[in-house]
Amino acid sequence: MKTMKKVWRYIAKYKKLLFISLTAMIIVQALGLAAPLIVKSILDDYLVGIERPWYEVSEEDQEVTFQNRYFSQDVESSHVVSIVIYQGKYYFVDDLVVDGNKSIDGNELTIIKQDGSVYVYDADPLNKNEVLQFYQPFIQPLIFLVVLLTIRFFLQTIFTYIQRITTSMINVNIVRDARKDAVKSLQKMSMTYYETEPAGKIANRIISDVGGMMNLFSTIMNLLINASLAVVFAYIGMFYLDTKLALLTFIIFPIVYVWLRFFTKKLTKIAVKVNEQNSMLTAQLNEIINGIHILQIFNFRKKTEDKFNQLSNEYMQEKLKENILHLSIGWNMIRLIGALVTAVIILYFGNGYLTVAGFVVTAGLIYAYNDYLTRLIEPVGTLFREIGNLQHAIVRTERIFKIIDGEQEDGSFVEIPRFKGEVKFENIWFSYNEGNPVIKGIDLDIKAGQMIGLVGHTGSGKSTMMSLLMRFYDMKSYDMGKITVDGIDIKSYSKRTYRTHVGIVLQDPAIFKATIADNVRFGKQVSDEEVERVIRDIGGSKLIDKQEKGIHTVITRGGGNLSVGEKQILSFARAVIHNPAILVMDEATANIDTETETMLQVALEKVKQGRTMIIIAHRLSTIKNADKIVVFQQGLKVEEGKHKDLLSKNGVYANIYRSQIKPESVNNESANII
Repeated sequence: MKTMKKVWRYIAKYKKLLFISLTAMIIVQALGLAAPLIVKSILDDYLVGIERPWYEVSEEDQEVTFQNRYFSQDVESSHVVSIVIYQGKYYFVDDLVVDGNKSIDGNELTIIKQDGSVYVYDADPLNKNEVLQFYQPFIQPLIFLVVLLTIRFFLQTIFTYIQRITTSMINVNIVRDARKDAVKSLQKMSMTYYETEPAGKIANRIISDVGGMMNLFSTIMNLLINASLAVVFAYIGMFYLDTKLALLTFIIFPIVYVWLRFFTKKLTKIAVKVNEQNSMLTAQLNEIINGIHILQIFNFRKKTEDKFNQLSNEYMQEKLKENILHLSIGWNMIRLIGALVTAVIILYFGNGYLTVAGFVVTAGLIYAYNDYLTRLIEPVGTLFREIGNLQHAIVRTERIFKIIDGEQEDGSFVEIPRFKGEVKFENIWFSYNEGNPVIKGIDLDIKAGQMIGLVGHTGSGKSTMMSLLMRFYDMKSYDMGKITVDGIDIKSYSKRTYRTHVGIVLQDPAIFKATIADNVRFGKQVSDEEVERVIRDIGGSKLIDKQEKGIHTVITRGGGNLSVGEKQILSFARAVIHNPAILVMDEATANIDTETETMLQVALEKVKQGRTMIIIAHRLSTIKNADKIVVFQQGLKVEEGKHKDLLSKNGVYANIYRSQIKPESVNNESANII
């Protein structure tokens, strides 16, 4: 029910379409109620109605003339005759024939009643023309009913189409809206979510699991509404025909309830496993596709295939269990029972025992009841068939709502003045997992306009510090300390507001399939001229000049038609175009060749004017000219100072520097220091 309430948020937007769909559904069911009654009337009142008593009347009251005698079924008289249909032939009996099991031998008609009494009549066979004479009063009513039945068929087709097209329109719209909300929500989720959920699994939820909402809505429409309406209208018809027989069918409901509880309990467990295995299969496939070049280079294909095949087999086994469950005690069994019920009705009544509980069961009544019973059993079959889809839909819908309604960051935005750029870390203790701090009591002051270098071995805490500054992570209750910008705690701003004046350039730049200009401006309203100016200012003239369309050149997915250095230039330009007061460069020059690095060094001198620069670097040549270099080791700040001062200390920084620079260069620098 909770899941359906969540889905209703989207359905409620399309109440008009829902009203049309429900109205059409009710009309379809009402037309379905009328069909058996019309056919029953055709059979009993007209096609078989010829067997009703015929009264011999005067010429002025006659409906049929036979052997110079006049007969009518509407005007009663003292003399009654009968027309008997037996094995496709018609017989005239000059007497009122009682109801019972009949047989004809020659011209002798024998009737055996239920109490065992036997009646014998003389029966004269009728030829084709004589039969048509007795059917003459029924021709116009029959034509009317056949036309009515045809109109009903076309109306049912039209309203079924209306119902299905409106349901489909609702489905398509709610799926679109849910996907939009899911993507919107993803952009507001914390980085912790992306660390715990594989990218392929997240993609599967938005692309595939969102379809669970569609299936849930369709199943609810088919199962709860359409099936319920079918049962209601079937019982209306059955009670109209005979109350006793209708009441007798209520015995199936307790049986179906117990059966359904058992079936659903087993199915729910399987549905959860099937959907989880499906997500893991998608996630594994995503890893294979993204890492295909590595898999091929290191010949890891066999193990990759084995792992994928194992997941695929596990999915197959769970899916097989589900299919076996359906075939054994599910909707397939209901179909079999429905067929058996129909067979029993036809076998019993068709064997000639046409009197039940003291009333005559006619051919039309058999047809109508069989039709209504089928309509009654069909929803039960739908229940068992769709309950599996319902369980899958609920599981998948709950998974997509974990994204849509997941814990999100504050997305509010307020215009604030540009930061001056003074950053202060005060006694920072931070843990990804409680009890395992990765930052241990760090204090760090960065003056506005300074260029700061952060150095340390992998895992020393440099990137974590910048992630805290960028607010990719916020300190939790078990962490300590605070970070301020211009003396104000950064947590006092919403993340969207705060990040307006903070930029970052990553080691692996994110490049999107779009033009060079679009990748650089990235949502900011700036002219093409400004984009080109920024790229050229940071040394990207060669990149623009070699492209026939310049900044309007389309970049392929992931920047496949650019070099690593060219992608980094665009990433750098993107940060600059937004003019952040604080710019973080996280290993931004790690993958750049020497020539490009030299070019960016020159660009940095221009870019750093008027903003605070924080550079994380393994290549210390990038930060030699920094105002201050901070050295981290195992989550601690171990050294701080200018390049020359740190070399003179001959500590951690000096050791890292020596490992990168030729010994003679280090000696020369040391001599210069002395």
